[in-house]
Order: sequence, then structure tokens, then C-alpha cells
Amino acid sequence: MNSPGWLGDKFVSNTENYFHTQSFDGSCAFEWRQGVKHDCSAVMELENVNGLYINKLNEKFDIEADLVYGLLKSSDLKNTVINWTRKYTIITQSKVGQETFYIKNQFPETYRYLSKHLSAFQSRKSSIYRGKPLFSIFGIGNYSFKPYKIAISGLYKTFLFTLVLPQNDKPVMLDDTCYFIGFEKIEFAVFAIILLNNPQTEEFLRSITFPDAKRVFTKDVLIRIDLYKLALNSTKQYVEEQLKFMNDKYCLKIDLSLWNSFINEMKPKKEEQMSLF
Repeated sequence: MNSPGWLGDKFVSNTENYFHTQSFDGSCAFEWRQGVKHDCSAVMELENVNGLYINKLNEKFDIEADLVYGLLKSSDLKNTVINWTRKYTIITQSKVGQETFYIKNQFPETYRYLSKHLSAFQSRKSSIYRGKPLFSIFGIGNYSFKPYKIAISGLYKTFLFTLVLPQNDKPVMLDDTCYFIGFEKIEFAVFAIILLNNPQTEEFLRSITFPDAKRVFTKDVLIRIDLYKLALNSTKQYVEEQLKFMNDKYCLKIDLSLWNSFINEMKPKKEEQMSLF
């Protein structure tokens, strides 16, 4: 049985696995983010039944669809690809601190619903909401609206990354128990998930994570995955085989035409443009 220990200046959970995969311990070219935080699930987490929304208070209501987005929680991230959500959430801001007066004028039904539950928002205990606009949320920014995301649960001990596709032509949101990176191009997202679900990546992650931790995966852990080095270490045959599998199983149509662009997107600035395959 392999044991924790120091290798150089790094304390790892499995010294043998880390020794084999330490070349992938670097810096991720894409920034890992945490999902949306609102601390008001009774009001903000919804289901849609027969065209009406239902909250956790079992209230049924109809609001404009504009600010409603599909929502995935840690417990939902069980498949390699997801294009449907069982829950929805209301995204009141496009960036942290944005004023929310616009909701009253542009989406009166949504504003009426939120105002009805104003006390629930005001009773949130976290100090991050003090002095902020009405119905404020956190963990929101331009990155939240990227159409294609690669996500992983921070709570579960499953070494599985999930490709999250848009739903109803809108990006799907993750809650704050999840971590994700976002992409504008589906090709880049597919390439990334092939690398992240690579057995070598799992071996590396198992060597630096601790199963008894409250969150096995954190941003500090995920940013250490050097996707650039993983890509350079991947053979054309392996990537093609994984692309074929993804295309066949999930009805995608991805080829390698953007692979070199993906590589160059990740390359350290000091290196020249590279061409692989």
C-alpha cells in the first residue's frame, strides 16, 4: 500500500503514483471557477412541471424565462456528458455587484416573485451579501455564460469530469459545490474532457488528493492539472479513439481540425506556436 509523503517540496497522498505523474503537476491554462452561490435554495432552486416553476416551498408560479437557467449540483454530475437539467435557477446578475433594478422594469413577474420572498434574501447569514444590491448572487461573471463547460463535483470522491452542454440555447449553471472551466468552442471542451478523463490524469489526481478531506477537489487542486503537458503526452491514436467514442456515444461531430489551435491556446507564452499531429 502506497503512503503519503514528501517528494521534493510537495506533500502528496501517494508517493508512487505522484512519482509516475509529477510531470503533469503544473498550471492549468484555463481558470477553474466555482459555481453560483446564493444561499437561498428554497426560493432560487426551481423545477419545471407542465410549464410552471415549483420552488422548494412547493409554490407554483410562472415567471419570464429570460433569467432562468438550467442548474446542475454535485449530485447531478454522474455522466460524462450532460445536456439536460432537473433543476433551474434564477440568475439575477451577470457579474458580482451589478445593480438589480432592471429586473423590475424588464421582468416584472420575476421581480414580483423575488420581492415576495425578500425576507429570505435579507436573512442570509453570510456577510458577503451585506450592502449588496437586492437578490445578489456570487460566483457569477462572464465565465458563467460560456456555452460549454467541463465540471467536477467538489463534494464527491468520483474522479469523473463532465461535459456540460447548453440547454434550450442557454448555458447551464453549476452550483457552488462544483468547479468548472468554460469554453466558447465545443471542440476545445471535448479535447479538454478527453485529457481530464485520461487515466494518467486520474492517477495524478489520486496522488495529490486526500479522500478524507471535506472537499476532495478544490480550485487549488484543479489548477495543478497541466493540460498542456497532458496534450503533448497524448498520441494522435489515443485522441482519435476517444473522439470516435465521444462522437458515437453522444452524437457529436468533432474532428481534430482545431487540435493545434487548442494546443496553442494553452502553450506558455515563451514558447513558439506548435503544431502537432
